[in-house]
Amino acid sequence: MAQDSDERVPPASDNAADLDLPWAPRDHEWNGSEAEHDALQWAAGDPRKLASVYLYRKPGGNPALETDYKFPVADIIGGEPKLVFRAVANAAARLNQADISEKDRKKVEQRISELYQQAGEAFDDPSLRAPWDR
Repeated sequence: MAQDSDERVPPASDNAADLDLPWAPRDHEWNGSEAEHDALQWAAGDPRKLASVYLYRKPGGNPALETDYKFPVADIIGGEPKLVFRAVANAAARLNQADISEKDRKKVEQRISELYQQAGEAFDDPSLRAPWDR
């Protein structure tokens, strides 16, 4: 849930990116490896912060290790995490190729659908929908 203070409180769940993060401009460039690197530095070992920018963490994995996460949907911009539409689209494109359980895949799919809906509202573009929702 979004906070009004300067200090964001990431979600409690390992597999729940903070869907209330602000959106970067729609045309913000996305480089997954750079964004993952920046998120790791921003989190500074705080697993809740790291989890807040990813849609999935391997069950039983080390929450402080970037390698146990999949589907980053935010970038660190100006020292703050912001959702990036191109990251969400990338996550949607990669979902069926990921080595995760079907149960987890459905959870991630639902969260991606939510992000597409939010992006449609944020960017005043109701045509934005997850590929499986078209």
